[in-house]
Amino acid sequence: MSKETLKSIKTKNIKAAMSNFAAQNLTPLNECDFEIKETATYIKTSSDDSFRLFNENLYERFEDEASILNNRLQLKQVHTIVPKISTEVTIKLHYTLELSEYKTHPKLILHPDSHILYRSYKPSETYALLVKEFNKIKAKNNIIIGLFDESMLKTLKAFTKHLYEGKFIKKVRIPLFDGIEPEIAKAGKLILWFEQKDLLKKQKVIEVETNEILAEYKKPRYAKSGFNSLGEHINSNYSNGYNDIQTPIDEESIYIEEDEHKKLYRSRCKGFVVLNEKIFGVNNKLKMKKLSRIESSISKQEDNNIEVFVSQSDTTKDSIGEGVELKSEKIHVNGHIGANSILEALDLQIDGATHKDSMQFAKSAMINRHKGTLRCNNAKVALLEGGVVNATNVEIEACLGGTIYAQNVKIGHVKSNLKVYASESIEINLVSGEDNLFKINYKDIPILNSKVELLNEDINKLKDELEDAKRHNISKVQKIQDEIKLLKEEIVTIQNSALRAKITIHKPLKGLNSIVFTLANSQELVYKTQARKYKPFYLNLEDDKITLEPVKKSISL
Repeated sequence: MSKETLKSIKTKNIKAAMSNFAAQNLTPLNECDFEIKETATYIKTSSDDSFRLFNENLYERFEDEASILNNRLQLKQVHTIVPKISTEVTIKLHYTLELSEYKTHPKLILHPDSHILYRSYKPSETYALLVKEFNKIKAKNNIIIGLFDESMLKTLKAFTKHLYEGKFIKKVRIPLFDGIEPEIAKAGKLILWFEQKDLLKKQKVIEVETNEILAEYKKPRYAKSGFNSLGEHINSNYSNGYNDIQTPIDEESIYIEEDEHKKLYRSRCKGFVVLNEKIFGVNNKLKMKKLSRIESSISKQEDNNIEVFVSQSDTTKDSIGEGVELKSEKIHVNGHIGANSILEALDLQIDGATHKDSMQFAKSAMINRHKGTLRCNNAKVALLEGGVVNATNVEIEACLGGTIYAQNVKIGHVKSNLKVYASESIEINLVSGEDNLFKINYKDIPILNSKVELLNEDINKLKDELEDAKRHNISKVQKIQDEIKLLKEEIVTIQNSALRAKITIHKPLKGLNSIVFTLANSQELVYKTQARKYKPFYLNLEDDKITLEPVKKSISL
């Protein structure tokens, strides 16, 4: 598909406009550039109800710092840009932006490995190119251009001379905007009331009521207002949130009450507070750093609406009793897991045994003795005692029966009556018993079946998008076709996994066990082992047949 530059675009958000241009032209963003053709400046003062276009001389209207602050000047700019795909690069700056708390005096740290072809130009031409490039950087970062930039222009002139003298060998700090720093009478302060609520009790689980104040941000008070590089007037109504909560707020569980002096975070519902680097909210799922026991008081009230359910009040520090349903970020149980219990976590560790009627769900799981049903990504089990494991990767020290469904399986010692279904590999150190099944077949693995179904659903959605793109947006056709191709290749990779798979048993077998490889067309190669040592089992694809090595058992294609 041919790549064409767009016509001019009028935008307040250059980064978004360029990302859209790159996507439409199937070109990496770092290979795209733009020119600023025109900039419209809008102002708002204390006498204005809204922003208005301003074409006068700003310096004549606001001649000094006092007039800027007294009139509560605010600026916004809309840029008309022409995006393009870079061909020849005259200037490519390597830089770091340095922004202060209020962004009144931002600076650009220019690195000496920047690409500047200054020897092909006169100093005045290089200076003009640098000003143009700096304004593009400022505009991309919503910094006002063409105004309050005397320091930038002066420094760039000095830098141009510095450049031609061959002295640009260290980083150079260049001011971008001459703002007005506010004077702080009292700094902003954040109070996490929910943490102080149970400070004396030293509880790790903090339960809150509906409409309860969780946190309070006391806004800074200014002895003197300010004006920053984003065109913002800094006064009591301004808050940059520098000391405020930086984590995204879950608006479904927390609402904010705000005035010129403070901001209150209140709970919409009853539950447990969650505050981490990803979210600040109130959840009906118990998520903790560490869990060794649950206090019975958590489950006494029926209207808690939290996903921690304890059906008996004698749950001890080192066990999860019968009938417990627990969801947490990390669960560590020192004792045994009772019947009819359900545990769900990102990281799960059970030092005792799981009951045969229990279920566990995790991203990563470590279990000492497993009799229940486990579904996870990565599983490590010391002893499998008739339990079921569904995972991507499984490592087990010893097995006394049970069933495993996974892509890759590693086992130390297998006795009898174990069934292993894998798609990529089965590796066992010792098989000392009989009546074990070691089978390669992706169709027996629920995780892979679900993945194939989801991939097919994605393909069908993309096919609909493809038909729509052919009618309305031809520029997207190739990208969608490539995505469909990748998804189809991923399905074929899963379906042909038996051709790559390997079953390895390091030590001699002691008796009769079954080795099975199932092909994508459901044909099977089955071998009953004898009491002897075998080299790894794998499939050898030939022109007219497939052979199970090393036992030379074949089927015709």
